[in-house]
Amino acid sequence: MLNMTNIDITVDADQQAVITLRIDLGQSLMTAEDYWVATQAIGSEQRALLQPTLDRLGRELRFLLDGSVQQPKLTGFEISATSLAAIENPLSPQMAILYYQLDVSGGSNLNVQLTDQLEIPWPCLMKIDIAGQALPQSRLLTNVDRLSRDTLLSSSAGNLESDRLAQLAYGWTRLAPEFTWVAVGFQHIVPYGLDHMLFILGLFFLAGGWRPLLLQVTGFTLAHSLTLGMSMVGIVSLPMSIVEPLIALSIVYVAIDNLFATKLARWRLVIVCLFGLLHGLGFASVLANIGLPQDQFILSLGLFNLGVELGQLAVIAGAFLIVGWFRRQTWYQSNIAQPATIAIAGTGAYWFLKRIAF
Repeated sequence: MLNMTNIDITVDADQQAVITLRIDLGQSLMTAEDYWVATQAIGSEQRALLQPTLDRLGRELRFLLDGSVQQPKLTGFEISATSLAAIENPLSPQMAILYYQLDVSGGSNLNVQLTDQLEIPWPCLMKIDIAGQALPQSRLLTNVDRLSRDTLLSSSAGNLESDRLAQLAYGWTRLAPEFTWVAVGFQHIVPYGLDHMLFILGLFFLAGGWRPLLLQVTGFTLAHSLTLGMSMVGIVSLPMSIVEPLIALSIVYVAIDNLFATKLARWRLVIVCLFGLLHGLGFASVLANIGLPQDQFILSLGLFNLGVELGQLAVIAGAFLIVGWFRRQTWYQSNIAQPATIAIAGTGAYWFLKRIAF
């Protein structure tokens, strides 16, 4: 995983793309010996040694503009290695860097495809930074999923939250591949899942102790894991125009229940689980935009859910550190819990009205 392949694409305001490919050639398209010899050569001799590999990349690494294959122009390359032994060791990647230019003017959609004949160190991570867009977009290619999802070139393209999470996935995968989907799940709660955080806080302000609180949160997680998995494989689906307002209403319901309930009712866990089924559909809409690797679908989905659970526990821990010390005080409900619950209910109501109006 340390020598995974990276494709960085930067599109400027004139719709000229600069493509940077980082690839461990000595572990893929060339033998370690041939790559070592090439690193020791200079000038035209080095180019001649690399030319068969460059030609193969030109054929099998494809850039599609609105479905039509485009041939980028190779503008330069950098190759180096500390030793032949280092090239042979995947734990000490000796990455080659290749630079391309591509004119994408007049196009609206960009895809990258790796043909079945091209074997490289997997996965292949893509980052696409487009002028006029607030955040880069990220894509993940694997030995199974060799065609990237669509990348819209217009400045209005993309869902803000899914773009943020995709970029986080890109960054985490480069930093610590085994924690990628845990990190994405966590960051879907903290800091970007404000509606989910408010729902968890709604549970916090009524639960009488740690056991009922953790029971509710775990039930919520199991429920949203169920609909998340079912949605990702196409078994269940609801339009986000329905799901998002209902998620806001779930926040309002939990908050109002807090205001009028004198103790934690037994049926509360059932209601929380039902709301968890709803929130799972919301998770799925964002995760679908990022794309799970099909060859590790179950593992990635499980790690994402683990990250969500850790994010929820972090919200609870943060709430306890701030106000939990006062839970046994006589003024806790009137001075802390009830005002916070009213604020949660008001925020949920505002989101509901906003989501049905727009």
